Amino acid sequence: MRRGRRRGVRAGMVAASLAAVLAGCGGGGGPEPVNLDPTALCNSAGAQPKVVNGASCVSFTSTPVVFLLIARKGGSRVACSGTRISPTHVLTAAHCLSGDPVGVAVANFKSDTSVKGLSAKGWVLHPAYDGSKGPFPNDVAVVTVPAGLPNPTMPILASQPAAAGQAVSFAGWGQPTGDLAVGSANLTEVNAQSLGFKFDGSQSSTCPGDSGGPMYRMREGGAAVIGVASSGPSSACGEAAAVNAYFTNIQTPTVLEFIRANAPGAVIL
Repeated sequence: MRRGRRRGVRAGMVAASLAAVLAGCGGGGGPEPVNLDPTALCNSAGAQPKVVNGASCVSFTSTPVVFLLIARKGGSRVACSGTRISPTHVLTAAHCLSGDPVGVAVANFKSDTSVKGLSAKGWVLHPAYDGSKGPFPNDVAVVTVPAGLPNPTMPILASQPAAAGQAVSFAGWGQPTGDLAVGSANLTEVNAQSLGFKFDGSQSSTCPGDSGGPMYRMREGGAAVIGVASSGPSSACGEAAAVNAYFTNIQTPTVLEFIRANAPGAVIL
């Protein structure tokens, strides 16, 4: 993410720790104000700035935003982000899990900041996912993990429809440095398929590796998910003057039903 990204543990370090696990696997009025203060952004995702008014998010066990490492046939690996939505389920993007991966590991952080991989028990993609061109329809998936992650869960917000102009936050483990980061922007596009915004340098945007991470709204009681990071700029992170970022709209009834069916423990508000 650009602008408002919080930096912390490098994804490369986390991926190295998880590799061993995978080795053996088979509309309203005007825009709402956007807060780009580092402390506010990190706190919105359940993390904390590394230093006061700094730019790094830490406290990885206190955020529902998790790091995923997907192993593919031939030995390649792909890093994505996800949201813990129940004790045993992580919400992510279908395109992260396309191509019949042979294993998925979730980063399990310890209190001493060390990390171990937790091997997923299974995963399922939305049956109507189409990755032929973006924005990708139904780009959502659920990963099932054993109980034991220390991270809290984040509920799904279905009762308050997204609308253009709303201030939203989003988080992930993407480039350019591959650290946990949080950003914020105003929605400019809302439809049954996608939630989108245009990055012009004044707010935040997503980067590769943020895929699967949450878009969420702050409400009384905390944050709640409304979208999943799906597609964004093809240029290097933040280099384009104006680009669009798209998130799967999980408030769409067919997507909500998929989540209910495959993550029965998820809280839907």
